[in-house]
Amino acid sequence: MSVAGKRHRGAQMANAKLNFTGEVTQMAGVAAVVAGVVLSLHHWPAAVALIGGGAAFYVGKKLRAQ
Repeated sequence: MSVAGKRHRGAQMANAKLNFTGEVTQMAGVAAVVAGVVLSLHHWPAAVALIGGGAAFYVGKKLRAQ
């Protein structure tokens, strides 16, 4: 296998890891948003879960796009 082939496979592995990490982060974000909605925004932990979940979803989406 050529050096270029090895580099290409390494890039694919890195992208696969980022894709998986992004997917897991998005799922965690969705779970946090759902938890925030269930707890309602009358309590500060729910607000933190809602905001954190939205941020995690956004970060996960950006990681998957790379």
